[in-house]
Amino acid sequence: MAAMDVCNSRFGRGAVMPARAGLVEKRTWSTKFEMRSRRFTTRLSEVPNVSAVQ
Repeated sequence: MAAMDVCNSRFGRGAVMPARAGLVEKRTWSTKFEMRSRRFTTRLSEVPNVSAVQ
């Protein structure tokens, strides 16, 4: 909590907040559950692969 306070004092109120705090009202997108596979957690070939580019 102290680290969050330091970041918020440096970068402004609300710069850092707990996960999911107030995000539902602010987001402009929504999850498309109807596009999800019925086996989305049981078949590894259907799990999306994401990697970061450095």
